This record gives sequence, C-alpha cells and structure tokens, in this order.
Amino acid sequence: MSYTPLLTILLVLVVGAAITLTVLFYAQRKGHFDNLKSEAYVIFDDDEPVGEPQDQVFDAPDEPTGAPDPEA
Repeated sequence: MSYTPLLTILLVLVVGAAITLTVLFYAQRKGHFDNLKSEAYVIFDDDEPVGEPQDQVFDAPDEPTGAPDPEA
C-alpha cells in the first residue's frame, strides 16, 4: 500500500495553511484589520442612509398590493 497520494494531500494542506496564516498575520501587522467597523458604512450615502431600507427584500408583504382578493 502506497501512502504517496495521502502524503501529497497532507503536504498541500499544510502548505496552504501556512500561506493562509502568513497572509493573515501580514495583513494584521500592516493594520488592514484596524478599521473594519467604519468601512462598512462606505456603501451608504444620502440616497440610502443607514437604517432606512430602500427595498422590500426582507420586509416584503405577503401578497402584492394590487393582487385580487382570492376570497371575493
């Protein structure tokens, strides 16, 4: 029984984890994670202020307003 495929997969996982951790530590050291909260508000402007939804994605009514009443 050959363990070459298993060792290859484990090597790829270890190298990938090492690269990921290196990139995350580099980003943290350079300050890329310092101001995450305020950058989330960049997408809002005067046309769509924070806390005022402009669409009905999550608060959609059960029926369209112009639909006929099925019980009538």
